[in-house]
Amino acid sequence: MKHEDAQSNVLERMAASRARLIAARQTIGASSALRVRRGVSNVGPWLLRTPNAGLVTALLVGLVVLGPRRALQTALQAGLTTWTTSTVRAFAESLKY
Repeated sequence: MKHEDAQSNVLERMAASRARLIAARQTIGASSALRVRRGVSNVGPWLLRTPNAGLVTALLVGLVVLGPRRALQTALQAGLTTWTTSTVRAFAESLKY
């Protein structure tokens, strides 16, 4: 099977699947009313989709385990250390040339 044939088969299956999903959504949408979400009721999945989900999780656990003051001190110390290291490295590399 050539690449073009395989690609056309995949595209046909995708189009058929999309048509089925649209039809299913229309039948579900017609039979049930839309729910309006108010407030922040389900934040967990949103946080897990963020690029820095690990950082957010570590900060939240740190707040619970260490307390707000100690967690803030630790976060600032880590951030300051990282910033200082990258600045010194960039300065040292600029002196090489």
